[in-house]
Amino acid sequence: MFMISDAEEKYFEIMRKKSGQERFKIAMQLRTAVLELAKTAIMDANPKISSEELRKKLQERIYGTSGITKASRS
Repeated sequence: MFMISDAEEKYFEIMRKKSGQERFKIAMQLRTAVLELAKTAIMDANPKISSEELRKKLQERIYGTSGITKASRS
């Protein structure tokens, strides 16, 4: 059985009290933070990376290699 910690339960309680708009705003802020962390990690590992190669590597990291379409490879 899956157990929820006290901290998680408190988090869910706080989130339930927020409006849909507030939850959406928080989700977008988290998405932005995750993208920035991924970009930073890629740039740290590849200091001389071009912006195009960074875009491709970020796309691979977020969507996996199967998420790269033929159009985005050209």
